[in-house]
Amino acid sequence: MLSTTDLQQLQTSGRSLELIQRQYEHLTAPKVPLAGIRPAKLGDGIFRLSEEEADQALQFYNNRSDEKRWIKFVPASGAASRMFGPLYSYLEALEKNKTIPTSFWDSSKGKEVKALQTKLKTLPFFGTIFGQMKEAEGIDVKDADTYFKHFVQLMLANYANQPKGLIPFFTDEKGQEWTPFEVQLLELIRLSERKGVVPLHLTIDKAHRKAFDAAFKVFKQKRSRLDFTTVQVEYSHQHPLTDTPYIDRNKAWVREANGTLAFRKGGHGALLENLNQLDADCVWIKNIDNVQLGANNAIGELWMKRLAGQLLLVQEKLFAHLIQLSEQKEKTDLAPIIAFIQKHFDPQFSLKAEGKMSHAALYDYLHRPLRVCGMIPNAGAVGGGPFWKKETRGQTLQIIEGVELDPNEATHKKALEEGTHFNPVMMVCGITDFRGKKFALHDFRDEKRYMVSVKADPRQPITILEWPGLWNGGMAFWNTLFIELPAETFHPVKSIMDLIQ
Repeated sequence: MLSTTDLQQLQTSGRSLELIQRQYEHLTAPKVPLAGIRPAKLGDGIFRLSEEEADQALQFYNNRSDEKRWIKFVPASGAASRMFGPLYSYLEALEKNKTIPTSFWDSSKGKEVKALQTKLKTLPFFGTIFGQMKEAEGIDVKDADTYFKHFVQLMLANYANQPKGLIPFFTDEKGQEWTPFEVQLLELIRLSERKGVVPLHLTIDKAHRKAFDAAFKVFKQKRSRLDFTTVQVEYSHQHPLTDTPYIDRNKAWVREANGTLAFRKGGHGALLENLNQLDADCVWIKNIDNVQLGANNAIGELWMKRLAGQLLLVQEKLFAHLIQLSEQKEKTDLAPIIAFIQKHFDPQFSLKAEGKMSHAALYDYLHRPLRVCGMIPNAGAVGGGPFWKKETRGQTLQIIEGVELDPNEATHKKALEEGTHFNPVMMVCGITDFRGKKFALHDFRDEKRYMVSVKADPRQPITILEWPGLWNGGMAFWNTLFIELPAETFHPVKSIMDLIQ
């Protein structure tokens, strides 16, 4: 299926023929369901910190976090177009008909649009769009429906092609607009009060760099009226070599108009390389849209500190065990180390050296990146989240994406139905070892956890391939702890409807 021209294209771009062939196999092979999984639940993989434990974690963070180099990692390359999906459907229906048909208003998208129309003034950027409408020439607002249509058109023109992080999701008590990017910076300032400058690292599309630079300049002007805290922003981009090829319904490579192989972004798992390049000991990871402005964000900030403190507490003991194992080797008392693993990582753990000396097997178990992940009760929702998965070294805690699960497979169906929590992407990671040496994060990725799914395309359905998700298969062989978070820490903006009040 690959021509001489294709091989030249691969060679010129620096891509491996072996990788492309393996990716084609992933795209076309029957999907093998993940084996040996069951949901992690409260008391069985998910910890609920007592008030005393939560205070201890916070105190430990406040007292000991200065000993580490910190960074906040925020994937922020996603465009906001998905947020406005119902509005595109509304304009499409309006274009085909003089009036919107009842069938549209009765649909789920139509109901969302109607709800938005009735609460339009509660949008945080209402004043901006309304001001533009007043200044624009040629807008004849005859009635409420015409007014709404023009408002929607202007809103889409302003924001639909912007990265989500640069859309004003918030207004303060003075009516001043704030973007998620700015609020992430405000959060970081409060998290890093005791540590001086902690960078915010954003992964963005190269095309948006100037827009983020301009937004950062505006942010610093706003902050200058409040205090003189120093903030630092770093950027990186998804490497083009992590883009993946895809196939059509006939299992043929999709190609560009000029006949060359077409590639698309390889999902957030491609950002493992960006994470791997960070110069830090500890990393907060959080989605760009899961923040609140001002006092509304206080509980989220508190729990980010508690998660960080819990990581430091566990890491201190873990490092002590590793030092003992590396120095005393076979003379090490193994019982306390096994008890430590059973308490924090696997209550059913039993030592299986499998050809190694016992102390070496325990060293291998502990000597890997560590993460503490927040988990939120899902209130009956079905989907991906925290699971146990059987591995060679015992059962391990995993975050499994919904696309990795097959609801038609009995074990997966049962696991989905019995799941009690979901992953809000609020975690703290330790990426250096007890000697202060950076882990090579790719060594701890499960290459078999790639994700294949079918997507709509203007021409025909396509089958796409994504790398093992950043916090899914990308961290499959890390040591993991799950901590229950209150629902108040989760405020994502997935749709325009999440912005109305």
